[in-house]
Formats: sequence, C-alpha cells, structure tokens
Amino acid sequence: MGICVARQPVFNKGLNIYGYELVYLDDSRKEKNSVEIDGATSDRHSSQTIIHSFHDFGIARVTNNKRGFVRFTEKLLLDMVATILPSRILVIELAKTILLTPEVTDSCRNLQDKGYLIALDGFRPHEDPPTPLLDMADIINVEFDRDHRDEFREFAVKLHKDHPQTQLLAKKLEKPSEFELAKKCDFTLFQGNFFSKPTIVKNKALLPAPKRLQTLQLIRLSLDPDVDYKAVSDTIKQDISLSFQLLRVINSMHFGLRYTVSNIRQALTILGAMEFKKWVTLISLYGLCDNKPVELIKLSMVRARFMELLAPDVGMADHAEDLFLMGLLSLMDAIMDMPMTAIVAQTNISTHIAAPLLTHDGEFGNLLKLIACYEQSDWDQAKIIAARYEVSLERIFDIYIQAIEWAQRLYVGGAPYN
Repeated sequence: MGICVARQPVFNKGLNIYGYELVYLDDSRKEKNSVEIDGATSDRHSSQTIIHSFHDFGIARVTNNKRGFVRFTEKLLLDMVATILPSRILVIELAKTILLTPEVTDSCRNLQDKGYLIALDGFRPHEDPPTPLLDMADIINVEFDRDHRDEFREFAVKLHKDHPQTQLLAKKLEKPSEFELAKKCDFTLFQGNFFSKPTIVKNKALLPAPKRLQTLQLIRLSLDPDVDYKAVSDTIKQDISLSFQLLRVINSMHFGLRYTVSNIRQALTILGAMEFKKWVTLISLYGLCDNKPVELIKLSMVRARFMELLAPDVGMADHAEDLFLMGLLSLMDAIMDMPMTAIVAQTNISTHIAAPLLTHDGEFGNLLKLIACYEQSDWDQAKIIAARYEVSLERIFDIYIQAIEWAQRLYVGGAPYN
C-alpha cells in the first residue's frame, strides 16, 4: 500500500485555522486492527510515511504552512526523526501510554529547545491518571465528552494555573453546541466535524436574509443550463463585494493573465461559459459564509475540484462539471444553517445533482461518500468505494492533494486567507 494522508482541521476560538492533524494510513490501520502490528513494523511504516509524505513531498504543501500534527512512536521520538521536518510547522503527537523515561524526557526537551511543539494525544481527564507527560506537553489533546464537562472545566482551570502556556485541544466535537460548550470549559483549540454541520433552529424561517437571498438567486442563475449571462452580470454588479471578489479571483496570479480584467463581461469572455459558471457559484459562496469558519468554503472548494479531477478515473468524464458543482454545494446546508431540502428547493438544482446531495445514493452519491470517508481517514470504507471504480487509494491521495493545492492557490487570489 502506498502513502495516503488525510488532513483534519484544528481551529482556534475564532474558528480560524490553527493547523491540521495529518492522519496517515498505517496509523489508522493499527488502531482498527484487532491484532496489533508488531512494534518494529509499526515504527518502520510510520518512519517511511513521515519521510515520504511529509519530508519528500513537503508537509507545508498539505498544511498550507499551518501547523501539522503528526503522530510519533516512542522510537521515532528517540531517533529524532522529527528534525527532518520544519519546527515552525510540525507538532509531535505522543500517545498517552508513552512512559516518560529519562531518554524520552531528554528527547522532548531537545526538540522543544529546537522550536518543536509536543502534544499529548488522547488524554481523558475523567478516566486517566495524571502522567508526567502532562508537565512536558505544549498541547494536550482531550477527547471531549459533554457528560464530563465539570471534570474538564476543573482540569482546565488547574492546568492553566500550573502551566499557563499549555493549550487544551478538544477533539471529536460533532455538533456546534459541543464547540460552544468546549469554549466554556476553557479549551483553546478545537477539532471535529462540528464546523461542517448546520445549526437548524426549530420554527426558523426557511427564507434567508435579503443579501443571502440575492446570493442564492445568483447561484440559481449560474446553474441554469441556459444561463442568462446578462442577468448574472447585472446581479453581480448590484453587490460591490461580489464584484470585487470575482474580479480579484480573475486578476490573481492563478490565471497567469498578462493584463487585468476590468469588468464582468470581460471576465466571461476570458473564462468561457463553462468556467464562468463555476467561478460565479464559488464566489457566491463567499457571501454566504458570515459567522462561519472560512474552512467551510475551502473544504467545499477541495471537494469540488476533487470530484472534477476524479471524473475521468471513474468513467464520468462527461459529468465532470456536474460533479464539480455537487462537491461545491455539498456543505451548503452548514454554510446557510438550512436543511439541504430547502437549499435544493430554492436553487432549483438539476435532479441528478440534487438527489445525491439529499440521499448520498447512486453513482454521484458514492463519490460524495468517498471524499467524506477520505476526509475522515475512514480508509477501509474509502478503499471499498474506490475499488468499485478500480481506483487505488494512492490515486485518490494524488487527486486529493491536487485539489487542496488548487483550492489554496485560488482562495489566496479570491479572499483574505485566515
């Protein structure tokens, strides 16, 4: 099996990206197998993965120069393998079961002196006894459980008193309400699927606010097979923010233009009808993301490009544009805090795109499940889906990285990068 890596965002309190946890295939398999891989094999696999995917490939390409959390075994720690990766990016994750021997202590201190951060992973304050690693760690990763909020808050208060520089990271947050609760418990870093889930309030009107309604109408216009480009241009020109963002994207270095674009019609001429529809939809999403993490937009972009690049490999080259739009809209419910059924109704999306967004069924739905499984490092399920189309996980990884790099280049051109 080749190298497969998924990145999972870590946020600060402002929902800006602090970094990404990088989960690689061998790591996940060891956790899921009932029979443990022997230590030497695990160390060898982990070492090879770190060298090939994070050193040779470039860890900064995956994290976009943000922090990258990578799990280390005790042997990798003692062998100082971390020093092949940049200290400004790498966070060394250590399992809570590692014994703090004099050798481990010396290695941690040595790496911290070189600027590396040490994270203690998987700690449970309500179950686990104190470990000397708590005093060594720069970051403590806690599996958050709302039923033990009092113990977590008490632990956080004591930790901040004894070690004011140490940060607490709440992991496995599945709902926005859990994120809010973790903040109240004095956590400063947050991870989980909470940011991609809608907050739907009962009895809330399903019609969005006026500005959002206009943006949604713009998306609907751009998705029409017989696009009225004059109507699209007129709608964009009514919103100075959308006009600025669209022109900024077109004028970015990503397009390699030798001249600047000064109006919407000129942008249409340069891009062509098919690409223009994509960019209109993409730029429209910026206007919908008030009070939401920017990562939602970037994740939508990654999904869209991933689907488009994957299309030829799965025999759907003729549907690449449809797959792009499906990926781009797949998180719209979280962006707008509305049920996907309402999104579909208000945008009038074609049935062959709307149905998989609602049910995840069919061939399009399978591909949506594939990228979701890969994002969550559910390697076994991702491999099953990929095998149906005779696509290897190595190829999936290659497309995934291409999609990340495309989204990063485009986003820098289209809006401020947080």
